Amino acid sequence: MRYIFPGYVEHYEENGVIYVLSRLKQNKVEITDCELQEEFASLSRNNGCQEIATPLTQFLHEQELLVSYKEINLALNQAKELLSEKLLLTIMPTEACNFRCPYCYETHEPIMMERPIIKQIHSYIEEQSPFFKEVCISWFGGEPTLRKDIILETADLVKKLQLRHGFRYSSSMTTNGYLLDVETFKQYYSGGIRYYQITLDGWSHDKTRPLTSGKGTLRTILKNLVDISNLPKTDFQFCITLRNNVLLDNEDLSWYDYLKKIFGHDERFVVAVALVTDWGGTNVKGLNLIKKEQKRQIRTRHEEYLDRIGLARKSKEKTLLSNICYASCPNGLVFRADGRIEKCTISLDNPKNLVGRVEPKDGVILDTVATRKWCSSVINPQCYTCADVLSCLNICCRKRVVIDGESEDICICEHEEMALEG
Repeated sequence: MRYIFPGYVEHYEENGVIYVLSRLKQNKVEITDCELQEEFASLSRNNGCQEIATPLTQFLHEQELLVSYKEINLALNQAKELLSEKLLLTIMPTEACNFRCPYCYETHEPIMMERPIIKQIHSYIEEQSPFFKEVCISWFGGEPTLRKDIILETADLVKKLQLRHGFRYSSSMTTNGYLLDVETFKQYYSGGIRYYQITLDGWSHDKTRPLTSGKGTLRTILKNLVDISNLPKTDFQFCITLRNNVLLDNEDLSWYDYLKKIFGHDERFVVAVALVTDWGGTNVKGLNLIKKEQKRQIRTRHEEYLDRIGLARKSKEKTLLSNICYASCPNGLVFRADGRIEKCTISLDNPKNLVGRVEPKDGVILDTVATRKWCSSVINPQCYTCADVLSCLNICCRKRVVIDGESEDICICEHEEMALEG
């Protein structure tokens, strides 16, 4: 039997002491003896050993730092069980939108969630929330702020349930920001919504993100955000990610200088660089998309400039389960405005994405077989020693397997596009 240092175990040397720590078990050991340090160096070079035969290997094994493949599988499965403690619901209260962005993949049918559907979703939350340690509600669309009533009603319900059952509650919203004036923001904040993604497309924003009338939107959104930034930090703790969708002809980095001037003083605002990709739809075909071979170079140029001017940018964390998509979670569901239940917001309308329906009389009906496809995973040999294994578990983006038909045996982390497309 072979014993190895799994990817979630790290080691470093400082002041003549070797430290070995596990990001999974949150434990750390010190090796100070010179002979033991030499033995550890040999273990590290060979990434483990064939048997537990010395006091050092026995100690490292007891501390779950040097483990067998069977023991790694057990530990990773235990980590995966933590996903079952979360109820992750994405609600699309409308699929209508007041914008017409040419790269958007949605059809923006003017569908508004009707009362019977809302009532059944609320009933589902009431029934399910007592069984979870964490309830996360994400608002998506269409443009969710067009249905402010549903957002506030639902937030009020979940906060009352939180007081009753004691689960952790978090809420986020993807919005274009046009209707997010400061008074509305305060109402959402009272409802527990603390995390936002709002897209500002640089100097070309009014061309890529106009109203349905064709009128520009940047001035209104910026005013809303400046007003929000003026709210006192002691009373309003939130995070707004300013997403910049980059096209091939969008290389004027002075936009970031402008954002730095307005929001650079406020750590509640961060910037995310996203390269526009063909996510679907017809209008995107006519845009100047960045070619695959250019993506890494262009993304790096933007991110390095942000770092140079000191403007905070959003980075992907590598903590426990942090890179696992909501769609890959067993209790991650997308409630669409017409009652369909899907898993992935990037794959709307794909038959393989459909996992159930909200019926006005019968409530939430789920296809357990279809749902299970989104949260199963294969731990491949390369996963055992991968430093990202805890944040990924090789289910970070199940769309690639369920929708795109890629092999279960391929490590999802190896797909560069996943990181580059944002």
